[in-house]
Amino acid sequence: MRSLTVLWLHAPAADDAHVMPIVEHGLSDSFRDFCAEAFNVRMPLEYPPLKLTTVSSPDALPQALFADGDPANGMTEGGDDACLFMVDDSLYGCSVCGVPLKEWLKVYIPALPRVVVTYPGNAPVAVPQRRWAKKPFEVFSSPGQHHERLVHLFKAFWLPRFWSAMRQYVQVKAGTNWHTPGHNGGNAFAASPFLRGLHEAFGSMIFRSDLSVSVESLGDLSSPEAQTPLSEAQRMSSEIFGSALSRYVTNGTSTSNKAMLMTLLKPGEVVLVDRNCHKSVHHAIVTAGAVPRYLPSRWNPRLCVWSPVSLAEIESELAESAPSKPRLLVLTSCTYEGVLYPVWEVARLCERAGVLFYADEAWAAYLGFHPFYTRACPETGRAVRYNAVSETLGAHFSVQSTHKTMAAFSQASMIHVSLRFKALLEEDASPQFRWLRRRFAMNGHGSFEKFTHDLHEFLRYWHSTSPHYPFLASLDVAGVQMRLEGMKLVDERLKWAAEFRARVAAECGLEEGECFAGLEDIAADGADWARDGYMKDPLKIVLMLKTPAACAAFKKALLKSHIQWEKATATTILFLVTVGTVEEHFEDLFRVCRINRDLIGAPGRDGGGMADSITRAVSGQPVVLPRHAALCDGEFVTLDASVGRIASQFLVPYPPGIPVFVPGLRITEAMVALVNGVIESEGVAAVHGLFCRGGHAPFYVEVLNRDEESRLLSGELKP
Repeated sequence: MRSLTVLWLHAPAADDAHVMPIVEHGLSDSFRDFCAEAFNVRMPLEYPPLKLTTVSSPDALPQALFADGDPANGMTEGGDDACLFMVDDSLYGCSVCGVPLKEWLKVYIPALPRVVVTYPGNAPVAVPQRRWAKKPFEVFSSPGQHHERLVHLFKAFWLPRFWSAMRQYVQVKAGTNWHTPGHNGGNAFAASPFLRGLHEAFGSMIFRSDLSVSVESLGDLSSPEAQTPLSEAQRMSSEIFGSALSRYVTNGTSTSNKAMLMTLLKPGEVVLVDRNCHKSVHHAIVTAGAVPRYLPSRWNPRLCVWSPVSLAEIESELAESAPSKPRLLVLTSCTYEGVLYPVWEVARLCERAGVLFYADEAWAAYLGFHPFYTRACPETGRAVRYNAVSETLGAHFSVQSTHKTMAAFSQASMIHVSLRFKALLEEDASPQFRWLRRRFAMNGHGSFEKFTHDLHEFLRYWHSTSPHYPFLASLDVAGVQMRLEGMKLVDERLKWAAEFRARVAAECGLEEGECFAGLEDIAADGADWARDGYMKDPLKIVLMLKTPAACAAFKKALLKSHIQWEKATATTILFLVTVGTVEEHFEDLFRVCRINRDLIGAPGRDGGGMADSITRAVSGQPVVLPRHAALCDGEFVTLDASVGRIASQFLVPYPPGIPVFVPGLRITEAMVALVNGVIESEGVAAVHGLFCRGGHAPFYVEVLNRDEESRLLSGELKP
C-alpha cells in the first residue's frame, strides 16, 4: 500500500521538529478510521496512510509538486501523491511565482481540497465556500483531543454520500422487500437450483443494492431538488469537478446530449456543430428542432480518421453574418484519437459572438485532475486548462462519459454546467447574451434557478424512472476517487504510456512519431496546430500500421493474445489508457508489438482523391429542417437509388458513431460510396440504420417521399 501526501504551505516555527511528527501521526490515525468507515478498508496500524510534506516558501510550491518545477515534466515523487493542501493563515494571501495562490491552485491542482490553518492572534481570513475549510492549528497539533473533528473533515472532502447511505441501508436497514425490482435483492437467483451460480458470480451486494425509487431515503433522479444522499452526492461532484451544477445520468452521454440540447435550443434556432460529432448530438438536434450549421470537415486518408476543426475555421463560422445567429457551438474535445481543443481560445471567441460553448468531453473526464493538462495562454502568459469546464474561462457546458475513462459502470455519465455560464446568465454585463437572460428569465432577470428547473424537466424526458442504483453509486465514488488519488492515477499512466511508446519505437528501430500518431499526423494539413493551442492526449495511444493488411494481421495477433482494443481504422488501432489500466497491460501489449514489429510504422500517403471524396460526402448542409425530415412520411429506396433524394433517417458507421446520412441532407453519390465502402470492408452490421433482409443486398434507406419533399422545400412546413 502507498501513502498519500498532505502538502502544507507552512511558515517555519521553532518547535516544528517536535510538532510535525505529531501532526502526521494524527492525520494518519484519523484518515485510517475514516477509510474504515467510508470504504470498509482496514489499514494496518504500522502503515502511515498520510505523509506530511511542508513547504516554507510559496515560490517553492512548483518545485515540491513538479519535476524541475515544470508541470510539463511530470510530478515529483511526493507531488503526485498529494491529496490535501494546507496553508497557514499568514500565507493565505500570498502569490506563487507572481500568481495569487488561490488562482494558482485553480489552474494546477483544482480538485484538491484545501484547509487554512489559523493561529491565535492572527487576523481572520475569509475563504471560499467550495473546496476550502478553516481549522485552528490546535486541531492538528493536538490530534488526540480532536480526532473526531479530523475524521469529520475527511468526510467533508472524501465521503461518497450516496454510496455510503446505500451501503448503510442495504447492510443495516433493509428488511423484507415488497417493491421492484422483481429479483427481490437477488432472491430469484439465489433460490433457483439452476441460476444460483449467477448470484454467486456477481456477488450478493450487486443484487441487494439494486433498489427501487420507493426507498425514498436514498433519493431519486427525478427529484434532484430534494435533500437526499443522491442530491448531496451530485453537489459534491459539482465541487470536485469545479462546476456550478453537476447531474448524474444513467443512460450514457447520449442521453446527456439530448437533454442538454433540448434545454438550450428552441425550434428553428441555429447550432454550429462539428459534422463529425457523435450521433447522439445529431439526434439531439433533431429532437430539439434546431437547425444545424456544420463546421468544415476533413478526412485524413492516411490514418482513416477525421481531423479536428481548426481555430481559424471556428472563428470564421462564428463571425459569419447569417439570417439567424447561432446560439450554441458543439465540439468534441477530446476527439476519439485524443485531440484536445484550445478551450480557452474557443470560449473567448464564443463569448465575443454571444454564442454558448458546449463540449462533448465523453472521452476525457480525467483532464481536470492533473497539471499536465495545462498550457500557457499566448495573450496573458498565465496557465489555462484543457478540461472543458473549470473555474477559469472555458466551455459553458460539458458532458462526460464517466464510465469511459474513470471508474464507473457502463452508461454512467455526468453533466457539468460551468460557473462562467451561471455568471453570464445572472449578470447584466454582457449585452451579447441578452437573449440568454431572456431565455431563462424570472422577474425580468436571468435566473440560474429557472435554467436548472428547465434542465431537470428535460432530464425527466430521458431519465428512466427506475435507475440502477449501483450506476449512481459508481458515479459518486468515481469522482471521490479522483479527488483523493486522481493526480497519482493520471500521473502513473502518463509515465507508463510514455515509457511504452519509447520502448516500442526502440524495438522497431524507428522514431516514436513513426509508430504512434501525434497531433500533426491526425490533423494532417500542414497548419501549426500546437501554436494554436491544440494538444494530443498521450493517454489515447494511436498505433500506426504500415498498410491495411498489416493492420488486419496485427489485430489477429491481438485477439490471439486476448487483447481487445477500443477502435481501429484501416491503418491505426486506438488503445485507451484509463484509471483502471495497470502496468501489466502495457507489458502484454508490448509483447505483441515486439513480435509483430515489422508491421508497425507510418502508413504510406494515400492519394488526395479518397480524401476529397469522403470529405465531399460529409460537406453538405441540410436543405430542410432535420426534425421535419425525421418525422415526416418517408419511403424505402435502395441505397444506390437514394442519390439526389432527401434523407429522413441516419446511417451511421459504428464505431466511432459519426453519421453519414442525416435527416434533411440531400444524398450524394459520395455519401452512398462511403457507406458502400464500409459495407464492403466491415460488413452491413457496421452501418447502423440500414434495412436489409438476412444481411444481404439489396440494402434500403428511408428518404422523404416526393410529396413531403415538395411541401418541405416549398416552405409549407417551415417552423
